[in-house]
Amino acid sequence: MMESLDEHYTIPNRLKYWANKQPDSQAFVYVAKDKPNIVLTSKEIYDLSVQFGRRLSKLGVEPGSVVCILIPDSPAALVAYFGILCAGCNVQNASIQMSDGTYLLQNLHKSKCRAMILSSSPDDQANRIISQHFDTVSGNYVISKKLPHLKNVIYTNLNLGTELGFIWQKGIVPTYNYDAEEVNIRTDDITVIMSSSGTTGLSKLIPVKNAYFDSVEVFIKSISESMYALSPCISMFDEHSIAWVWGLPFYYTQTGGRTILLDRRVKSDDSLDIRFVKDIIARENCQIAKLSAASCLELTKFIQRESPGPVTWPLNTVILAGQPLKKNILTTIGTLATTVYNMYGSTELGGVSIKKIDQESGFEDFNTGSLMKMVSVKIVDEHLKDVPTGTYGQVLVKTTAICRPYVGDEDDLWMSKFTDDGWFLTNDYGCFTDKGELIVRGRFDDVIMRGMNYFHPSWIENIIRGCAGVADILVVKVPDEALLNEICACYISDKDPDICPEDVMDFCWKTFASHDSNDKTACPKYFLQMESFPVNRNGKLDRKVLEEKAANLLNLV
Repeated sequence: MMESLDEHYTIPNRLKYWANKQPDSQAFVYVAKDKPNIVLTSKEIYDLSVQFGRRLSKLGVEPGSVVCILIPDSPAALVAYFGILCAGCNVQNASIQMSDGTYLLQNLHKSKCRAMILSSSPDDQANRIISQHFDTVSGNYVISKKLPHLKNVIYTNLNLGTELGFIWQKGIVPTYNYDAEEVNIRTDDITVIMSSSGTTGLSKLIPVKNAYFDSVEVFIKSISESMYALSPCISMFDEHSIAWVWGLPFYYTQTGGRTILLDRRVKSDDSLDIRFVKDIIARENCQIAKLSAASCLELTKFIQRESPGPVTWPLNTVILAGQPLKKNILTTIGTLATTVYNMYGSTELGGVSIKKIDQESGFEDFNTGSLMKMVSVKIVDEHLKDVPTGTYGQVLVKTTAICRPYVGDEDDLWMSKFTDDGWFLTNDYGCFTDKGELIVRGRFDDVIMRGMNYFHPSWIENIIRGCAGVADILVVKVPDEALLNEICACYISDKDPDICPEDVMDFCWKTFASHDSNDKTACPKYFLQMESFPVNRNGKLDRKVLEEKAANLLNLV
């Protein structure tokens, strides 16, 4: 049975708790196609994390410093993640949006990043981008005029199989005398600096505290306690990357349960292999899975196609988060799982509401369910006045889990997210049902929500304007069954030369950073050449009309 967390909850003391309580139990299992599993027990993950923290201290990385991880999800990344926290430092989760690393470098400067973990491979994208800005490197020590706060680089050889492969300078002389296990870590300390979705290009840096994870405990308990009645040993498959808040490894730290993760060192040009996911869930006897909505629907279709009869397999519960759901999610009930939970929230707020979807409850489009404990929500009009039940408006939230002001930005930016009386402005469009459940349809403005990611058309347009032959560009959303929306670039070409859609697509694929799956990159999927763009009666560009035109041209309606 799960044990409750207390007010002294921190990730390092939970790692230590499980290491003492169940030292030989499997904590994390990394899986990859055609590769042996890599297993870390509760004792191993704690011991290795403390060792990593000690080495950081010997390099002179003080508690409270920011350390950025820029290696693929792997056992090494997990040990580094926990090791940074054991040293009392802050993990900066970062991503490469642009192939030249523009936004990444700006965010590393904003956070005053003290140390960085990179792959030792010169072909690694992050290494290739960041190392261009190293003036000198000696062992683990680095001098960078572009990143003046950066003092250390820890390399890891990600091709060493089961070896973690961290490369430390030999004969390090301790420059700061403390032991990782002696660091005083408080619940109010920052643990992780998450990047927002970057709807305007440069992501906001959101500080997440140890206490933030208390808001997730209620959600985990509501699912896991019923599962423990069915099985004393619960395994969960997690599709998500640790670089996203929903991929943080709080399932293990809070429950001690076994987590199955994807080893992303194995490069692939393909998106997530659904057959592989199905085989892993079956082989590892996973009762719970954290999936994207797109993977959830694709996996259901695969099972129905491959196994037309009754399906017997271990998966009981699927957990979704990060995007509005439609009724087509009901196709998963009875085939993929017995129950689906959908969680609504944000990195700034934590969890806001939960919807349990099963045969009895049914589902309506965009229903995010009932509010979580210690969360208040109201719906307001454009004048911030409350609206009646059933009336749509902006979703405003108050919660004890709310984060601190953005890292590296003026307080005015953070305060602009609140009303005068302390309500957080989500910019989400929703309403309450007569049953008190929250409906959230998406964002108010032009932001394109694709899967669990938000992209702002303006900065995508600014980049595509750099393509030779493009005279004007508008980026709009078009419908997608699994991801809710896809990105479509509509452009007008210079008369000379006349550029074709394939040319613009080739430019985008070279410019935007590629990721493991299509929905994580801002690169458009569709490209349409236009003679002109529609305008409204005031002579302004009409994106809504262009969206409809693009969807019709692409036969998506």
